Amino acid sequence: MADQVRRQITEKIKGKMFALLADESRDSGGNEQLSIVVRVVVPTNDSKDIIQEYFIGLIRLHEFDAQTLSKMIAAYLKSNT
Repeated sequence: MADQVRRQITEKIKGKMFALLADESRDSGGNEQLSIVVRVVVPTNDSKDIIQEYFIGLIRLHEFDAQTLSKMIAAYLKSNT
């Protein structure tokens, strides 16, 4: 089921306008995690585009510098598409 949903989201992103959102938070156990969301602009027939957001997943964080975060996001997206 999850693979099918991922494939559907991937198809909506291809060739479209999209944004990748990442937000860091701490869970109830005190573990740092990064939430990944994709926002996609979906054109409609009546010229009123729709913005849809899809939660992609959570990444557990151990380091917080920009280089590490960008590598972790890229690796997560590559392994889950």
